[in-house]
Amino acid sequence: MSFKGLFILVFTVLLNLSATYGQIKNNADSNHYSKFLPDYVKLQYAGGIGFLSTGIGYTFVDHRIDVSLFYGYVPTWFTVDDLHSISLQFTAKLIRIKKIKNIEILPLNIGWYLHHTFGNEYWVKLPDNYPKDYYWWSPGRNAGVFIGGEIKTKLLSNKTPASGTAFYVRVGTRGLYLSSKIGNSSIPISDIVELGFGVAIYR
Repeated sequence: MSFKGLFILVFTVLLNLSATYGQIKNNADSNHYSKFLPDYVKLQYAGGIGFLSTGIGYTFVDHRIDVSLFYGYVPTWFTVDDLHSISLQFTAKLIRIKKIKNIEILPLNIGWYLHHTFGNEYWVKLPDNYPKDYYWWSPGRNAGVFIGGEIKTKLLSNKTPASGTAFYVRVGTRGLYLSSKIGNSSIPISDIVELGFGVAIYR
């Protein structure tokens, strides 16, 4: 698939997510179950949780704390087999700036995540064929930290029932990468950094 084809696919998915999410929101608003509806849906590229990933989440403490659950996918373009994963994430939005009408800037978001990859090669418990304590880490489960920013707009709000769209960027790393860097200073920073971009649609 070419980059143009991938862009069209992602944009189509985004519009469908927005329309579907808005329809669900309208149906839920008419009953007492609306409080259980997620506060947003996300589509993310890269960032250490998959080539492409989709997620839902909730906001707390006046929209300053986010809790998200992502499903990530890496196609065989980059690996021997397709990879599927889930990621639980916690984000604190420390600064909010409303620059102009309908645009809000969040320049300092920090977070932590727990990531699990499915597959026989991505074990969590050390397989019996390895000596005890042969690995101190597991390839199937890891944790990491990230920092980033977000711009919230009213884009698509006049075309769908969703309240607005946000664009965000994040830079993160995993605990394993940090430990490796501390133990071996010759490892380039670029080898332990994971850059990601995403779009969020809010209800």
